[in-house]
Amino acid sequence: MIVMSKRRPNGLLILVAGILAVAFLAAGCSAVKSAAGAVKSAAASHGITISPPSLPSSGPANPTTAPPTPQVTTAPPSPSPSPSPSPSPEQSSPAPSPTSTPTSSAATSPWLWVLIAIAVIVVVGLIILITRASGRRSAAAARWQSQVADAYAKGSALADAIRLAEGPGALAAADAPARWSDIQYRMDDLAQTLYALQEAAPDDDMRQRASDALGWMQAVRATMTAERGADGADVPPERVRGRLASFQQALQALREPAGGPR
Repeated sequence: MIVMSKRRPNGLLILVAGILAVAFLAAGCSAVKSAAGAVKSAAASHGITISPPSLPSSGPANPTTAPPTPQVTTAPPSPSPSPSPSPSPEQSSPAPSPTSTPTSSAATSPWLWVLIAIAVIVVVGLIILITRASGRRSAAAARWQSQVADAYAKGSALADAIRLAEGPGALAAADAPARWSDIQYRMDDLAQTLYALQEAAPDDDMRQRASDALGWMQAVRATMTAERGADGADVPPERVRGRLASFQQALQALREPAGGPR
């Protein structure tokens, strides 16, 4: 019986989760840098220069003075060959607000990081769930294999005891009743084990194999009981041997892996 260690798969899954988290963070940084580059390109295409607000000169603080505003410098108009009348203040188009795009970018950036954090949490949660489910399946498979090994050992010992009890002259021996009592006790014990295997079988195929082994053991018991009854002379000796051989084949099929030959 081979039991696979779960430390290596757990370490690999944690490594994958770390790589995915780094990838999400790198994607977020790239998106923020792209947004900043787009803002600068848009400002440059409209001839707008955004400079930080100037600091007030040293002196007594005036609480009524308005806070400094960013300085916006527009590109000078290209010279024209003929003078043209300057547009009135009402006709001139308003300069684009330098604070509209940075505000939108600043509002989008925190949401982007929130989405990245949620995605990382979801990926890590899925990895944890998959790891736990795999661990439960491995534990169930290990318990099943242990029960199968126990049933096979009991069945092999039972087959040996039946073979001795069915030997030449064994039915008329002085210890024949004691042998038969021991065989019946072994059959009762093995029947309980096979019933438990049917309940814990991982699939329908393995459940049928346990049922086959139990059915052939009961067939052997019925034949041996008839052989020791009042009409025992009518039971041919090869009937017990043939059913015993089928019982051993069913036990061997029970040891085969799921999906293997029966």
